Amino acid sequence: MTTTFRGAAAAPGVGQGTVFVYLPQEHEFMRPAMRGAAAGYDPHHEWRRFEEAQRAVEQDLAEMSQVLNTVAVDIFNVHQLILNDQTLTGAVRDAIHLNQSDAAVATYQAIHDMAELFRAMDDEYFASRAADILDIGRRLLVKLGVAMDEVRLEELPEGAVLLAEDLTPSDVAHLASSAVVGVALAGSTPTAHSAILARSLGLPVVCGLGPEILEARPGVAAIVDGGKGVLLLDPDAATQARYGEILRVQEDQRHQAYDHAHEPAVTRSGERIPVYANINSPDDAAHVRHIGADGIGLLRTEYLFQGRPEPPTVAEQARVYRHLLTEMNHRVLTVRALDAGGDKPVEFLLGLPEANPFLGKRGMRLLLANPDLLRDQYLALAQVVHARRGHTPVRFMLPMVSTAEEVAAARAIIDAAHGEVFGTPRRRDEIALGVLVEVPAAALIARHLAEMVDYFSIGTNDLAQYVMAGDRTNPQVAHLADPLQPAVLHLIRLVCRAAQERELPVSVCGEVAGNVQAVPLLLGLGVTELSAPAPSVPLIKQAVRTWHMAECRDLAELTLRCATAERVHMLLDRTLPAGQRDVKP
Repeated sequence: MTTTFRGAAAAPGVGQGTVFVYLPQEHEFMRPAMRGAAAGYDPHHEWRRFEEAQRAVEQDLAEMSQVLNTVAVDIFNVHQLILNDQTLTGAVRDAIHLNQSDAAVATYQAIHDMAELFRAMDDEYFASRAADILDIGRRLLVKLGVAMDEVRLEELPEGAVLLAEDLTPSDVAHLASSAVVGVALAGSTPTAHSAILARSLGLPVVCGLGPEILEARPGVAAIVDGGKGVLLLDPDAATQARYGEILRVQEDQRHQAYDHAHEPAVTRSGERIPVYANINSPDDAAHVRHIGADGIGLLRTEYLFQGRPEPPTVAEQARVYRHLLTEMNHRVLTVRALDAGGDKPVEFLLGLPEANPFLGKRGMRLLLANPDLLRDQYLALAQVVHARRGHTPVRFMLPMVSTAEEVAAARAIIDAAHGEVFGTPRRRDEIALGVLVEVPAAALIARHLAEMVDYFSIGTNDLAQYVMAGDRTNPQVAHLADPLQPAVLHLIRLVCRAAQERELPVSVCGEVAGNVQAVPLLLGLGVTELSAPAPSVPLIKQAVRTWHMAECRDLAELTLRCATAERVHMLLDRTLPAGQRDVKP
């Protein structure tokens, strides 16, 4: 007999499988044993132990960011900010030096106090940050040798519906490589970072179901409906058949897309649309070829600079680019210059705390304040391209551009480095120079920027949050940072028109480029290339093939008349081919 539990919809989608109950006693946040100060207690040694643990956790966070998507990057960058928070480190330092606590006890107490402070806040968003703080605390205590390492969630059985009290973002990151088909939580909220990350991974999640679900019999049939906020245990045959048909249709569409993944994405009217992949590290490059991407539309290079006390040398960077050029083998390689600062901390660049880091010294601003970083990064790329001239089309992209003056200053640095290597002025067929449009000001002066660069790429994630003044990692306002907001669409059209006037390519590399429903709209606005999260590439190529460009332009005109994002979504729902809705990679 079907037992239905109703909770809060946290991440949409359907998961059908069998129950696995996750009760991680060994993963609890336990207080280390208190010990009196031993003879010869050395506070400097204990502080060094904490710093070593801190660096090790920072490296773990950087590695997890590299293998997931931009949402994971944002979340684990927040974790890095917590890890390096002066309140936290100051409390640990005081406990070690004033109370003669060893590093583990000092860390536990500081994390515990900080988490309790957030839990007590009468605000769901801040209360849910306590889970992030405890996640960092567990990681630190593991590195300090007083807690067991994390449970191997990536090794769960095929088709598992995971039932748990709660999950941390780190837990969800492990699920990305598991066979889990859905998650049902007794506690938690849709505002938790774990729910945000699960949504980005296409993993259905329901939370707030109550402790009774943890008494479920392991192995019993279960269905998680993340859109409706429902967990069904031991569903009847009719219910299983209904959900099974939904999943079969979606699976057929995925198979069809992957069967044709290595074919060009050509519209019904004959326009070929390059579809690239966004990657976080060179380890993803082989996968880019496997899923049929036309190249790399965005290589995030922050991983080269994070978790180290000094910047990488030109030779170190050149080795990475050489490997990538070999992997791409005539496919496009787009290297984004270091996009540090704000929510992307880099140890050797940490300066004074900023009241609002999203509006602070980050991206292009930080690079121009440290011109050697920009010069060395371009120099490394130029050296590799010069040695392999004509082998692979290469692009270099400037992040978070706000003004024409920034582009002019960056070009002076880049052109000088190019001359050092090539002995001639830079040409777009050697290394094309582009800007990432993610600040509204850049979109508004796109016509001027088009005279200075070779292509545009639109970062819709940041563009939407800056246009709408809504932090996309804050669930209370994240709905505002929707790239399908009419205001954002009008700016995309503005950039595309500026690019068309000078016959420049224009790409979208934000998460919306991986949204099957948004494909015809973006093409109709004038976007000529798409760069999506790697798993979405086959589905995006298949979507391109279903549309005629005249239909795309008509759809774009209709959406530009909409007053609300809700209306835009409704339009796209109606125009999506039957059966494609909610298909996820």
